[in-house]
Amino acid sequence: MSGATPAGTPPPAHTSRSIALALAPGTLLAGVAGGIAFPILPIAGVRMGLSVAFIGVILAANRAMRIIASPTIGVAADRFGGRRTLLVGLALQIVVMGLYTLGILTRRPGVFFLVGRLVHGPASAGVFVSAQALALQAGGVSHGGSAAGTVRAAIVLGIPVGLLVGGLLSDAVGDAATFEVAAVGMMVALVAAWALVPDLRVSTKGRSPLGETLRAMRDRRLLAVGALNFVLSFSAGGMVLTTLALLVHERHLVLLGRNEQGTAGMLMGCMTIVDVLTTPVAGRLGDRWHAHARVAALSVALLVPGLLLVGLSSGVQGVLAGIAVVGLGAAGLGPSLLAIMGAIVPRERRGTGAGLLQLCGDVGGMLGPLVGTALLAGSTSLPYVGTAALIMCSLVPAAWLARTEAAARRS
Repeated sequence: MSGATPAGTPPPAHTSRSIALALAPGTLLAGVAGGIAFPILPIAGVRMGLSVAFIGVILAANRAMRIIASPTIGVAADRFGGRRTLLVGLALQIVVMGLYTLGILTRRPGVFFLVGRLVHGPASAGVFVSAQALALQAGGVSHGGSAAGTVRAAIVLGIPVGLLVGGLLSDAVGDAATFEVAAVGMMVALVAAWALVPDLRVSTKGRSPLGETLRAMRDRRLLAVGALNFVLSFSAGGMVLTTLALLVHERHLVLLGRNEQGTAGMLMGCMTIVDVLTTPVAGRLGDRWHAHARVAALSVALLVPGLLLVGLSSGVQGVLAGIAVVGLGAAGLGPSLLAIMGAIVPRERRGTGAGLLQLCGDVGGMLGPLVGTALLAGSTSLPYVGTAALIMCSLVPAAWLARTEAAARRS
């Protein structure tokens, strides 16, 4: 399992599928571990005397560190192997859960929560970047979309599952025990990854990592892919999830008789479910038709009416329909961009490419909440209409990628 796979013919479909499924538990549980923090850390911090402003810094520390760490971890995955960086990331997740537990038990949440979130950044980047790079290596040109779709579905599902599990477990067994359970789960994921995930490294002897990376960055296709990943995370992963609860509150929306929190949670859950269920399908369609760029362009176009429906609908049915369309757009765009990147970047630099792609997504995910909440002060529709206008501009690079792909197939 630990030997590096030489460059050559990509693994067959059943092998790439088995490797993607081996990667899924670790990526899913890493997302769960991240999601668990959100219903627990703020409330526990307030109870133990932390200011709201400091709690905000604690929660933001993870994403800030991940922005810094993702490109470096991508280069490390190429140099030392995605399997090794994945295992290190999972091991660090266990340390993070231990730091959260110590914050509760010692009643010194400030230092332990903050350090835990700072470590969580490179830990989660290690898991997500390495898993995406390994999925591309496993799938190759023929099955890269399918493998990427499976791994991305696990990443997308992890955080909402963590939000649910964190709230339920903390109520049932307490905050410290919840983090202890999460640590045990990460140990299981670490052992499973050690046993099941192969090393798919490609030899880079005699090559300059910096030189290869700079040569890849000169490719306009890679810049277009990064821009589209920024747009995806800015809209679906950042702005929508941040402002949806406030939109429900301002418009007094009710879904199935639930209160504001319940309605917002169900709407977010709907988007996540649509995303998770259709992400693998979108990856397989791109593989079958050799049309990942066309799937990406169609998915970008879907985001526009989805956002407009959410922003302009006065009833919960319109908002629900818009959220579902946004989920479809995100599902098609995510694996397609990863597969396109894998086709552009040399095999021995796919870790670096995944790190750069993660960086673009993290920047978008960080800016989305800031811009969304600022625009919401003017109108509940403004964040969605404004983001739809931004995405319409991104249709230009999406269409260019699709034309480039079609021209390459004809040649």
